[in-house]
Amino acid sequence: MKIAEFSKAAVDAEVLLIKKKSMRISKQVLLCCVAALFGLFTLISLHAVLAALCWYILNIGVLGISFIILAFDIVCMALLFLCASKQRVSEEEIEAKIIRNYNLKELRNSLAITALLGTLSGPLGEFIRRFLWNFVKRMLGKNG
Repeated sequence: MKIAEFSKAAVDAEVLLIKKKSMRISKQVLLCCVAALFGLFTLISLHAVLAALCWYILNIGVLGISFIILAFDIVCMALLFLCASKQRVSEEEIEAKIIRNYNLKELRNSLAITALLGTLSGPLGEFIRRFLWNFVKRMLGKNG
């Protein structure tokens, strides 16, 4: 039956879409966790190096060093968020969405046709056919 085929194809495409999306998101989360761990240790080291450079080479006071390190942290955070947000959607995800949408549209059409045929072949359809037939007979009987 067409309805079952379209339903199965739509569900298969949705499962494939969820699988691909979850793989992409889990890779992104894993990479972000690893990057956060290494980033934490790097930032601790860079804070010490930056503070030493500002103190000994530039002769900046403690408050100036704090502002420089704060600005450095904000720039690093913005770069990390920018890098984490640049994940691309794979071609398989796009293809699965197209297949899912097509099969859902065909499923709706099949259900609509099935409902229409069921209505027309049932008691309501018999009433409408009898009414139309009587109407046509009356129109032809009066003109003839």
